[in-house]
Amino acid sequence: MFVNPRLYPLTLILDGNSSNDKKLGERLKKKYNYLGITVLYEEIPKDFKIPGQIDYKDRRNKIGYHQQQWSTFYFDQYVDIDVDIIGIVDADTVFFAYLTPETIYNEHHQIKVPAMLSNHFYNDKVAIKRIPEFDTMYTDVFPLYFFRKSFPKIRSYLKNLWKVSSFDNAFTQFAVIPYSQFNIMYLCLLKLEPEKYEFVLNSSQKSYRISAAIHYDAAKEPHIVGRGCCLIHSINCTKSTQNYKLDILRYLHTNTSWQKNETLAESYYRLSQKYIKQLDPVIVKQMKSACRELINGNPFKNENHTKP
Repeated sequence: MFVNPRLYPLTLILDGNSSNDKKLGERLKKKYNYLGITVLYEEIPKDFKIPGQIDYKDRRNKIGYHQQQWSTFYFDQYVDIDVDIIGIVDADTVFFAYLTPETIYNEHHQIKVPAMLSNHFYNDKVAIKRIPEFDTMYTDVFPLYFFRKSFPKIRSYLKNLWKVSSFDNAFTQFAVIPYSQFNIMYLCLLKLEPEKYEFVLNSSQKSYRISAAIHYDAAKEPHIVGRGCCLIHSINCTKSTQNYKLDILRYLHTNTSWQKNETLAESYYRLSQKYIKQLDPVIVKQMKSACRELINGNPFKNENHTKP
């Protein structure tokens, strides 16, 4: 609905040990074949040990949660070597605005990283062995972007910091709930490549970060995607929809210094329309069709098989 698949190819990494994941992967490839989705299945190394004591009462202390965190450190291995930037979203992320280059990097080609002062994931300090300077994950702003070449540098940095033989050995020691792999990675890059990333604190007076996608909370934001369909594609519009143009200027759990900047929001929407007018009309038609499907009900309702 809000991403040009020819400019930003989508790779979906699923659990190679899950039959349900494999069913889902095949369904997505079939239904959204026009997006050119690449579906890959990840196998955990046989000698890999899940860290800590698994507590099934805590949703964050399950094997799948740790696997997802660990997997993120290796995302450079799931794309071609000519890829420059990798954007990552969580499984429960929804897009509600058009993805433009300006949401990714600044005029100096530094990746713009949303950040706030927080200790929500207070055990990030275990991994980096220092007090964290910021929290990215708790902004709940996505995608989060990394230069592909940054990934092996992060793994090497943590391996050396922990004085072990491999990154995996380090991970099993520092992965203590609650932690965020994204925070840990960016906090490493603050030391490794500060010239390549711009960390945009919510209090910044000099910069800003547009939010094209967020963690989805159906209870708090049931209509955010529908509003995006109106503001970007002029579908499902109501009298009040225009009041939500400022959604793109916020971090989910905190105020930003630019969240009431109507001029900034209007500029973004004008630029989005400029990009969309340059798209293949077939892609635009498919985007609008996906909006209508979501607004009208289950996108899979016309399929002749059950949900996995």
